[in-house]
Amino acid sequence: MVDDVLIVGFGAVGVLYGWILEQSKGVRVTAVARSNYQIIQDQGVQLESAKFGKHNWKPYRTLHDTHQAADRDYKYIICTFKHLPDVHPTEEILGPCLHRSNCFVLLQNGLGIEEPLQSVLPNATIISGAIWIGANLRDSRRVVHNDLERLVIGRFKGELRGPNHQPVLSNMPEREADVLVHDLATLLREGGSQTQDVPDIQPFRWKKNLWNATFSTLATLAGEPMSELMRDDNLQFVIPIARRTMLEILFTARAVGISEDDLPATAVDEQLTITLQQFGSILHADEKRKGENEEAAAGRAGFKPSMLIDYEHSRPMELQCILGSMVQRAREFGLETPRLDLAYSVLSVKQRGFIEKTSSAKPSSEMTDALAQRIARSRFTDSPVPSGTPLNLPTKKY
Repeated sequence: MVDDVLIVGFGAVGVLYGWILEQSKGVRVTAVARSNYQIIQDQGVQLESAKFGKHNWKPYRTLHDTHQAADRDYKYIICTFKHLPDVHPTEEILGPCLHRSNCFVLLQNGLGIEEPLQSVLPNATIISGAIWIGANLRDSRRVVHNDLERLVIGRFKGELRGPNHQPVLSNMPEREADVLVHDLATLLREGGSQTQDVPDIQPFRWKKNLWNATFSTLATLAGEPMSELMRDDNLQFVIPIARRTMLEILFTARAVGISEDDLPATAVDEQLTITLQQFGSILHADEKRKGENEEAAAGRAGFKPSMLIDYEHSRPMELQCILGSMVQRAREFGLETPRLDLAYSVLSVKQRGFIEKTSSAKPSSEMTDALAQRIARSRFTDSPVPSGTPLNLPTKKY
């Protein structure tokens, strides 16, 4: 039996996981490729991966929009487009296909991305994913990927933890929903992916956002690829601000109920070490990277976070889900996040301009305005520091 899977958004992540799924031999991929539809329809995609090798590939079907894709049912509808609630909400993009599956997979960055779709589809299972990957789409059809590929997926059960937890009220039986998660993980592993299915996905989303809200933001503000950001002579500037930014994120995670067991304070230095190993000078590289070929090294050297690529092309960035969501949660719990505030405020100025230039966008400034008011308001509070907040951590030298 072959399952139909719809992938909406055919950038680097969509291409890579579409290719992986079809390697399992149990899947037919229908791809909705909006901006790069014609070239993929005519020529297919070219995958250049240090992990998977070189491949020319065409999905089972390539379509231009979700209206065309709404001609059949799908076991999974996988969202790999950018989460831009201030431009096009996910439920708007999926519109015609919302009734074509009872399982939606969000392989997207940021926090708080699941609830809007779950509220529209109370009978559906929402699978949320956190991806660690080094891949860029170049020339509309060529995906350059290094050897970093890890995916963690789990069923969305609500965002907050502890006494603030509000479970998702879904009409789908839990057992049936968990089988959908397990089956997807199995298909991905059969295709060669390093995929893990977990009972609680939110700590992994926070861990991924720990990196994104720090290094995607710093690379975008600097206007440089990761290899330039992590050059030895730049580390004196980058490491201290990166570490303190990640601590702000960790404090916020504690406030919403993500415990030390779920996201230990050691994750901060772990993320710094991994980033140095991946993108720093060869002195910081692990043994695997030291043995890579020239092609893999070139792909790593040119890697840019997607936020930076969007900035360079004057396109709306995933600002709300990566930074805005963090600032909003910090304000709700009375926490100070001055570095996140600064980055969010500066990039919001550019974001508004990018949205205005997007002719088909429906810009909504309400979300940004509300957050700006929270940032401007005095944030001093008598509230105790959230339980488990790491204080006076020793600074590790790099």
